[in-house]
Amino acid sequence: MTTSEPARSYPGRRAPGAETLAELDEALIDCRACPRLVEWREETARTKRRAYADWDYWGRPVPGFGPPDASVAIVGLAPAAHGGNRTGRMFTGDRAGDFLYSALYDLGLANRRAATHRGDGLELRGVRITSPVHCAPPAN
Repeated sequence: MTTSEPARSYPGRRAPGAETLAELDEALIDCRACPRLVEWREETARTKRRAYADWDYWGRPVPGFGPPDASVAIVGLAPAAHGGNRTGRMFTGDRAGDFLYSALYDLGLANRRAATHRGDGLELRGVRITSPVHCAPPAN
């Protein structure tokens, strides 16, 4: 990082100051540390898939989802270009997510069967979903 780059672009430098998981997620959302990933996720959000042409894509790193005191962690690989990168939530907007959230609902670990986007009212109970990579990878 050069002195001209804002520290907020590198969540790894802000992470030690985060006192809560929510603060860590907020630092992650602003991340611009990997130019290749930033370029891909933003280009995907601009060009969109025809089926989602009317969507305003999230186009930023996708934070974890679920309560900070969850006893179960579900770890995916990375958000999908037209799934999490579009909706802003891991495993939302694709078939894997449809299956996962329905199963969590059936087990009493989610308050609703379907997930469509951040802010859709879905809440998880005792489960947190995250991934080691928070941006859709180029060419998946």
